[in-house]
Amino acid sequence: MTDDKDIWDGFRSGDESSLQIIFDRYYTPLFNYGHKFTQDDHIIEDALQDLFVKLWKQRESINATESVKNYLYKSFRRVLLRMLDVQQRKYSFLVLDQWMDADQELAYDQTMISRERLETIRTNLGRALEKMTPRQREIIHLRYYEEMEYEEIAALMQISVSSTYKLVYKAIDVLRTYLSKTDLLILTAVISLKKI
Repeated sequence: MTDDKDIWDGFRSGDESSLQIIFDRYYTPLFNYGHKFTQDDHIIEDALQDLFVKLWKQRESINATESVKNYLYKSFRRVLLRMLDVQQRKYSFLVLDQWMDADQELAYDQTMISRERLETIRTNLGRALEKMTPRQREIIHLRYYEEMEYEEIAALMQISVSSTYKLVYKAIDVLRTYLSKTDLLILTAVISLKKI
């Protein structure tokens, strides 16, 4: 069973190994996503534990879904934000070094791009991210790193699809203020290469 929907159906039927597969497949991406909201690893881990415990307890009443990834992101976001709300909304959205975590670190090929050029791009990207709102940073992550569709992002962030487009465009406008078209292309290519 490698298809998400088959695994999800297995989990809903009470198969513990299916839950383990879902956990193994999504724990790290969800953990990284949690860093868009807080630097506190303990809160993120607590939210993930809470999420998976609730999923298992409520498995019989959980519906089938077209996107397991979207379902988990939306559920995790709700659990984590509730925990942060209890923590008096101490959001600390991160700038570049945390946004581009260890698994997303910008790599470079000496034959294609110099280290100095890449550092300039990193610096300018950091400035752009600092100028963005927390929601703009979140949507850039979801759209370009998680490669979610606009409809999925809208459902996850609980906004309309048209608002999703507007938010992405506004975030891109901020990026364009600090990065040239060429630098944006390099950045996109490097992020894509890190996911291969």
